[in-house]
Amino acid sequence: MFSEFIKSSISHDFFPSIPNPQASNALAILYQLESSQWLDIKEFNKLQMKQLRTVLAHAADTVPYYQSVFKELGIDQLPQELDDNFLRQLPILTRDITQNVELQLISRNIPKDHGKHKKMKTSGSSGTPVSILGTELTLFYWCIFVLRDHIWQKRDFSKQLAVIRLAPKHVGLPPAGTTSQAWGIANITFSTGPSHFLNIASPLEDQITWLQKINPEYLLSFPSNLIALADYAISNNIQLDNLLEVSTIGETVTDILRKKVREAWGVSVKDVYTCEEAGYIAIQCPDHDHYHIQSENVFVEIVDDDGNPCQQGEVGHLLITTLHNFATPLIRYELGDMAEWGGPCSCGRNLPVLKKIHGRKRNRLILPDGRSEFPYLGEYDQFKKITDKKPKQFQFIQKSTEVIELKLVIDLPLNAKEEAGYAKQIQENFGHPFKVIFSYPDFIPKKANGKFEEFVCEVQ
Repeated sequence: MFSEFIKSSISHDFFPSIPNPQASNALAILYQLESSQWLDIKEFNKLQMKQLRTVLAHAADTVPYYQSVFKELGIDQLPQELDDNFLRQLPILTRDITQNVELQLISRNIPKDHGKHKKMKTSGSSGTPVSILGTELTLFYWCIFVLRDHIWQKRDFSKQLAVIRLAPKHVGLPPAGTTSQAWGIANITFSTGPSHFLNIASPLEDQITWLQKINPEYLLSFPSNLIALADYAISNNIQLDNLLEVSTIGETVTDILRKKVREAWGVSVKDVYTCEEAGYIAIQCPDHDHYHIQSENVFVEIVDDDGNPCQQGEVGHLLITTLHNFATPLIRYELGDMAEWGGPCSCGRNLPVLKKIHGRKRNRLILPDGRSEFPYLGEYDQFKKITDKKPKQFQFIQKSTEVIELKLVIDLPLNAKEEAGYAKQIQENFGHPFKVIFSYPDFIPKKANGKFEEFVCEVQ
């Protein structure tokens, strides 16, 4: 099915195609992934543990934090064959620890053939923003699993893709948004139809008008935004006649969302579970609503409050160990999400099943005229021009249609001038002159589902 879309690097040569070196590497890995997903569980685990051992050995030799950990545990040498019991000796790496020992987590000998390295920052949406180093190799693997998702879901690369997601406030504005002649990362290997982008900060009415004009086959956005779009479409009897599938990122997908999308447009929802620190963690099964762990990319554990492994059906804390980041290896890293294992999948893939991911839903901003919009929280370093003080945690609480509370966990509270600067920037971000009140707690707790809400709306 996908052979016809493989890009050829040779003029006048269409079939069989001769891809360029980068595309050839991608196709070679995809060929291996096509095989590995069906492997016998014991055979797969043996390969995964072999890769995991290389990560642990590299961390023990070159990463100061893990050198200290292994020394404290009295581990002088790794066993030739790893198992889960050995890994569970190692401490859980929380976000707080990651933030506090950031430089000590960086390898002192990043493999040169992994390419250039660059800093990657999380948004802080799980309570504590963290920074790590990634390499060209980790970025390449991210691309690979994007392609696997497209292949699993049998998407037609010749069709149109519409994307509504976060961007700087001046980018991708209605009515036109922006258009590219390719599907982003997929363009590495495949010839595709156009992709269209709209800033998620756009009002719902503008989003619907934009979608009607484009009439795409595929639509990608956040679940909270999609459910608002679906409700609007149902209420106003708005159809998207070409739509074949809705796909989601960044938030928990609920049964309500799936039903609403089916009611509005008669299509299914396909989800992926990713994070900035590790890329793809799980992809929704092509045949079911549950997820398959991308075990070629990450090793996943689910543990209870005491760190003990959870059994099928038990909800616990999700831990990941990255298998290809040798710049900042993350070992037993706690994302902040809660999840539960599922049983074997009837699709035949032996990749472990996540029955459910208990993450958070992103709240919407309620404006005084009753409209709701996606809360644009601004850029990562937007307050640098105001102050050098860096919050460790932050949270917006919409108290009413006129009042926003900003909670900051920070070593030294802002002064009056700094608060005024913050307030002005927030008013610009939210597009309304809200009264901004400040509070300075020592800690902002997570919700019961293990997630942290960076924006909470208390308006009924």
